Amino acid sequence: MLQVCVLAMAGLFAALIVKKDKPEYASLIILFTGFLIAVRVLGLMDAVLEEMDKWRSILSDNVVYINLLVRLIGITYICEFAANLCRDSGYSALSNHIELFGKVSIMVASFPVIKTMVEMLEEMMR
Repeated sequence: MLQVCVLAMAGLFAALIVKKDKPEYASLIILFTGFLIAVRVLGLMDAVLEEMDKWRSILSDNVVYINLLVRLIGITYICEFAANLCRDSGYSALSNHIELFGKVSIMVASFPVIKTMVEMLEEMMR
């Protein structure tokens, strides 16, 4: 975690120094720093996937819900990362569209759970 924070601060300071003379390079430095942080996050995903495998063995009948949870978390992080990059680059309208797409994607991905809940409620009402 400390390495990522140091990387972010180094990228920020480098971008601030370069921004006076070459603002386009400052944006590239920030994008590259963000990319390096994303690569670091993907490296941590191995530990997350191993933990999810342990959960799958415990919840053998409900693996669908674990997969859905991972999918929803992935949609959230990817959309947030892309939206923040757009916002930092000065394209807030595009950032808003990415956030809207993420919210709709989460809603669509959660339909099976909502359907299951409605079916359970329907059975309880009978």
